[in-house]
Amino acid sequence: MLFHTVRYLKAIQLYWRIYLKLVQFVHFSISLNNPVACRQISLPPGITKYHSLSESEFIFLNEANSYPHQVHWNDLGQSKLWLYNLHYFDYLNQTESDRHQGVELVLDWITNNPVGIGNGWEPYPISLRIVNWIKFLCKPMDSNRETVSYISVEQAKTIHESLFLQSRYLRRHLEYHLLGNHLFKNGVALFFAGSYFTGSEAEQWLVKGKQILFNQLDEQILDDGGHFERSPMYHAIILEDLLDVVNMNRQTGFLSDSEREKLYVVAARMTQCLSDIVHIDGEIPFFNDSALGIASPVSALLNYAAKSSVELLELQQKPTLSRMCAKPDFGLYILQKESVKMVIDAGPIGPDYLPGHAHCDTLSYEMSIDDQRFIVNSGTYQYAGKERNSFRSTRAHNTVMLDEIEQHEIWSTFRVARRGYPIGVQFEEHSDAMYFRAGHTGYRRLTGKPDHFRSISSEGLVWEIKDTITGGGQHHAESFIHIHPDVKTVSLSGDGAVFSLAGRQIEIRPEDGLKMNKASGYYSSEFGKKRQITVLYLEKTGLAPFELAYRIMIH
Repeated sequence: MLFHTVRYLKAIQLYWRIYLKLVQFVHFSISLNNPVACRQISLPPGITKYHSLSESEFIFLNEANSYPHQVHWNDLGQSKLWLYNLHYFDYLNQTESDRHQGVELVLDWITNNPVGIGNGWEPYPISLRIVNWIKFLCKPMDSNRETVSYISVEQAKTIHESLFLQSRYLRRHLEYHLLGNHLFKNGVALFFAGSYFTGSEAEQWLVKGKQILFNQLDEQILDDGGHFERSPMYHAIILEDLLDVVNMNRQTGFLSDSEREKLYVVAARMTQCLSDIVHIDGEIPFFNDSALGIASPVSALLNYAAKSSVELLELQQKPTLSRMCAKPDFGLYILQKESVKMVIDAGPIGPDYLPGHAHCDTLSYEMSIDDQRFIVNSGTYQYAGKERNSFRSTRAHNTVMLDEIEQHEIWSTFRVARRGYPIGVQFEEHSDAMYFRAGHTGYRRLTGKPDHFRSISSEGLVWEIKDTITGGGQHHAESFIHIHPDVKTVSLSGDGAVFSLAGRQIEIRPEDGLKMNKASGYYSSEFGKKRQITVLYLEKTGLAPFELAYRIMIH
């Protein structure tokens, strides 16, 4: 598996892995030859963060921990991701934040996190913390434009010196070995630091931050506006970063006219893409690593975009009763009939050199009715731990598994070895009928080199899902359907199932003499939370090619 993972990496990733091993042996200067100077910036508020701090209690990933006397910044009893959130300092910009408490926490962090030691000095948390500290320091002053009383001159000096050293450290430890959203975050942080501080070193950060940002916009933002890691959650996170850059530049004007124009165009594309792919409840679908409560709510992002003068391209022209929408680069296809919306994944699992957030969800779909979810992917329960890969598995999604083999060879925490690719995508609308068809190559490593094709057609509110296994050889196919835990089961037998949701009755019936089977699974809409759900599945063994199908009828 290691060979089939490493062979997709870029040369720059391998080079920087070696570089970062060696640079730790090179002296890092913590001396400041000149007093640290910064610009007086009054930054309009961005998006208010989720409430994660109450007095001495921190809540991240739905896990609460209290530090009444002293914050344990590198608590060995906590998961790495939980500690990362502690070091991000998002809570500085949460609802009803206490500025005095914020200053105390910042100063405590500086005291207890010596340069280069601990989780907080890894480049990703440094990047988020730089942006959050600068936002905190740049909150609008009082009407007299005087220095607000929550921070003394000496405290401000201490914070500025630490922030300056963190920026210097980040510049030396950029995440070219990972690329993707990590490097983008590095660029945003350097842009903020270079905009906030003055002097020749800060100018270098500004230049490097802009270089990373605009190079990565070309690399990471696809033509249809989707983010190239194909995670709706990370798409939302990167969009907020982009809007933060817009917000900062409106105060400083460091971008050229052409750079500013490009930023607005890309932000508009991303905003439009996000508004198109969300469920009727207004929140993201769960493809690849996606969960609620991490990225800012979609409604807040759309409002932030509007305040930043980034307008949706087509929102006012959307039909209300029947709509098809394709995001072929991002890989999501949307079928909407009246108050029923289906979102289908027929895209790559991510860039070949960065598949860490990939799930085995190719040709899976989610369906919502009115503002309630009906058929769902299992979500993302953990970023690390023994249950992570069960939520990444083929069984955790509404797609087909062959011979109990994963679509894509997921392994370790963020690794993928051999993987499949989408093929033969068709997306059409004729009168009242909608039609989607696509396949993928993930099972070609099996005997007979089979491909899985799925067609989804809709006439009125009857939806047919038909799976075809092509190629040769004998195979055992299982097609899974995960029912949201809030859906009421009316009846369930081998002939099919009847559910009640949003005042409607929904039937799921197998075709061609197949039987409906029932199993149990888990659904995680947020990190650290899971609920047991009903999983329906059809199965068939035969010589390829063969088919299995079912219908969803909404009354």
